[in-house]
Formats: sequence, C-alpha cells, structure tokens
Amino acid sequence: MILDRYISWEIAKPLLIFCPGLVFLYANFTAARYLNQVADGTMTGDNVLLFVLLKAAIAMEVLLPIALHLSIVVALGRLYTDSEMTALFACGVSPGRIVRIVLVVSLVAAGLVAYLSIYVRPWANDIRYRLEYQTVADVDFNNMKPGRFYESSSRKHVIFFQHLDQQTGRMQEVFIQSREGNQVRVVSAEEAYYAEAVETGMSSALVCLEAQVYMLPQDHGDLVQATAQRLVIAWDRSSALVLEYRRKAAPTWQLALSDSSSDIAELQWRLSTPVATFLMGLLGFPLSRARARQGKYAKLFVAVLSYATVYNLIMVAKTWVEKEVVGTIPGIWWVHILLAILVASLLWGPPWAELWQSRGRRS
Repeated sequence: MILDRYISWEIAKPLLIFCPGLVFLYANFTAARYLNQVADGTMTGDNVLLFVLLKAAIAMEVLLPIALHLSIVVALGRLYTDSEMTALFACGVSPGRIVRIVLVVSLVAAGLVAYLSIYVRPWANDIRYRLEYQTVADVDFNNMKPGRFYESSSRKHVIFFQHLDQQTGRMQEVFIQSREGNQVRVVSAEEAYYAEAVETGMSSALVCLEAQVYMLPQDHGDLVQATAQRLVIAWDRSSALVLEYRRKAAPTWQLALSDSSSDIAELQWRLSTPVATFLMGLLGFPLSRARARQGKYAKLFVAVLSYATVYNLIMVAKTWVEKEVVGTIPGIWWVHILLAILVASLLWGPPWAELWQSRGRRS
C-alpha cells in the first residue's frame, strides 16, 4: 500500500501542474478569440468569462488525458533516472506491480473523462450555443465597424458597409446579401440604418436608401434588377428564432437512438474518450523507460508525439464515420484496437518483454 500511494502521488504531482497549465493556456487562447469578436462588434463582452469557462469545461475531456499521459511518463521517468525503479526491481517489485498501479490511476482518470464526455460536454455545448445565438447572432448595429462582414440571427442576411456617418449613425455604401427560397438577393445601397417597428408586423428592420436590387436565381434563371428609393429588409430577432439542432449539444441517449452517421460518430467519440484515456495511461509506462541520469523530461517529446498521433488518428476516423467512408462498425474503434494491441505488445509481448528485462539489467 505504501508503494501504491508513493507512485500514485508521484504521478499526481505533475498531473496537478500539467492539467491546470493546459487549461490556463487554452482559456487564454479562447479568451483572446472572444475578445477579438467583442472588438469587432460581433458580440458583447458581458458573457466572455462564461464562454471561456464553458469552452474550458468542454476541452477537459481532451486536456485531462494528455495531462495524465505526460504525468505518467514524467513521474516514472524520474524514478528510472534516479535509479529508484532499479532499486524497486532489486527489492522484488515486479514491473507488473507498477503496471497495476498505473492501471488503477488510469481507470480513475478514465471514469472522470467518461463523465466529462457523456454529460458535461453536451451540457456545456448546449449552454454555449444558446448564449452564442443570443449574443453573437444579435448584431449590435451601434458597435459595428466599417469594412467587416456581419451576419443576422437567422443567418439569412450578410451585411457589409464601407463607411459610417458618426453624426447620424447611418451606414454608407452598403452591400447586403439575403437568401429567399431558391433566390439570392444582393442589395447595394447608398445608406442604410437599423430601425424598430418600421412596418406593421415587423419588429425590426434594416432601411436601405437609394438601393439597387439584384435577384440571382439558383436554378440559373435570368438576373432580375430593380431600383428602390427606400427598401425595408426584415431583420430577424433571435427571440423569434428556433435554435437549430447541434449534435455536440444533443444528449447522449438521443445520439444512441439516431441513425445519422454524424450522430453515430459523435456518440462513438464520447464513448471512446475514456477508453483512449485508459490506454494512453498504460502506454505511458513503457514510454517512461529511461537510462540513469538521462533526465526526467527525456521522454516528454515522445509522449507528446504519441498522444498527438493517437488523437489525430481518432479525429480522422471520426471524420470518416461522419462522411460514411467507414461504416459504424468498426467506426472509430479501429484506432483503439490498434492502440490496445500496441500497449499489450509493449507490456506483455514476448519480444518486447525480453528486451525490456535486458535493458533493465544493463541500467
């Protein structure tokens, strides 16, 4: 029990550094992206902190596994370089005993990742999408800047203007693209301004002055051109819109009942993250193998490279399932099967075990 607690604490110490560090870096990157949107006028700054916290909660299912993998490699690597592992083996502690300790730690981390992936991920994504729909989609015309593209709540309209009259607040040299059925409407106006209750039954609208209207049929029909002294375009409010379906925010049970390949890929991703966490934890043991006085961070690059390889393979497999390049069986599980075979061969395979033992005797 003393050995179990000692090695577990040695793994926990770098984990308590790597995990908060990765979360801090990710939160800073996310905050910078949202603050750029605030500066552009495409969202308000009231909910930036909440957005950052939600994004960090979503990313934990990826950050925790890599932090665990790095912590195991660094912690056990230190034991090897300080000759503590050699002393343990000399005292009769078998490599299997160390593997069991790593297995238990990996199981605990995998259980936490399973909760994050199955429950926290969709919950946080649902809140994030709702907030983005309310804050990002509702364009504040008072904060809009010239020379940028802005989209309406319903994503039916895209607006661009060259200049802004500081006295009247009106936009000048305005271009608006709208989709209406199977037609695309492009409006070029000298001036435009946002107004409330312009016409009966219209809560808000964009009023365009001296407008040129071009109707572009998507079925390769004839171009229709018209001129209007005053053109009113209904500008949707988010309160009147229905939030569209997002599979990342869908409950796990709902994904399990779906036949869509995209939903199945998302479901398999959520179920596979704890499996990948467990396997990457076990992989950290053979990767931590180091010679005496080599340095406890000697295998850090190998650990990062191995995790990046596995993560990218899983993302590729997920994309293949979404695009139906690969069937739902094996789905994305072939990556985990290959990873499990690699881990088993490194830990218990006859050729690798002999090499491992001979290297242990030399060091």
